Amino acid sequence: MEILLDSVFLTFGSKEVLRGAHLRLKKGKITGMLGRNGAGKSCLLKVLTGQLYPENLYIGVDGKFTKDLFSVPGLINYLPQHTCHPNDMQLGRILSLYGVDTPGFMTRHHHLFADAGLRFDQLSGGTKRLFEVLLLLAADTHFTLLDEPFTHIMPAHIAYVSDEIRRCSARKGILVTDHKYEHVLHLADTLYLVFDGTSKIVEGRDDLVHYGYLR
Repeated sequence: MEILLDSVFLTFGSKEVLRGAHLRLKKGKITGMLGRNGAGKSCLLKVLTGQLYPENLYIGVDGKFTKDLFSVPGLINYLPQHTCHPNDMQLGRILSLYGVDTPGFMTRHHHLFADAGLRFDQLSGGTKRLFEVLLLLAADTHFTLLDEPFTHIMPAHIAYVSDEIRRCSARKGILVTDHKYEHVLHLADTLYLVFDGTSKIVEGRDDLVHYGYLR
């Protein structure tokens, strides 16, 4: 299974933000996306998730056009940059809303979360982020989109999250975008660089230097 986002043109007033950008996600693969601030990376992700409506685009699932990826049951889930769950909700309740087996999740991650009865606001900022990333990875969707999954997470937990992303990619496609580029570079089977409103598949650090992302 694959998702193709293609021919994306987006302007704000007289400013052309995206011009022909594209992105392909494949089930069973980790796709990385990098880009400097203002390059259009966040806009491309917002187009993919239906938060922005460009002048032109094509979105296809296995070659079939769709206007809204979220309209396809079980296709995708999406973690935005900001915390997105109610503070007064218990962890077990959040897990159940995503169809995640609460005992199984808590057993697997027992060293991180003491009790499913904890409220979300009882977690620290970094632990909230950690919970949300692991939650979306555990949920039964074909694809998971992670925007800045490593933000506010301590280094030891970044390694743990990276291992979980790699493990879960055996059963779903995963898109990872983060300013901590070294982790994205290490994880990605396919790596896109967004620059000057376009997107391009790159092969590694040398390409990132060549196209001006790294110096």
